Amino acid sequence: MAARKTTAKKRPARLAPPAPLAPGLHAGTIELRSEGTEGTYGVRLLDGSFVSATLDDDVDPDFARECLRRGRRVIVTPGREGPVVLGALQTERSIVREQDGSLSVSAKKIRFKAEQSLVFETGEAALRMSPDGLLKLEGDKMVIDVGGLVRFLSARVEFP
Repeated sequence: MAARKTTAKKRPARLAPPAPLAPGLHAGTIELRSEGTEGTYGVRLLDGSFVSATLDDDVDPDFARECLRRGRRVIVTPGREGPVVLGALQTERSIVREQDGSLSVSAKKIRFKAEQSLVFETGEAALRMSPDGLLKLEGDKMVIDVGGLVRFLSARVEFP
């Protein structure tokens, strides 16, 4: 009978423990959220090193998850109990109120989402929307200026 060759079983490679974080502020990208420990995130720093960090008390966990989904840069610093995510770098223009008090938003699509209600108000006029499907337009006058077709689709229409 031929002798069998025996080979040593390969053991899975162990990940090197994360390097300690040097003092200062470090930019990185959140790559994963730890399932076992709530509020712990894996952050890949710009130099390629990987740290496990918790969120600062002022950082909203939903915001951190958004940074993870979108690949936004975050700022990490050493803390008392390890690296801490302080927030994210702003890399896009924010909505800014002009000196005259006006606010302009320009985008391909705009979506507002509210759990309880959404209200647009100016002076005595308001547009109110509620989760039960009620859409209420309030004001003293209403002008509909349409150059084309106006179509009402409803099971019932009431005019007082």
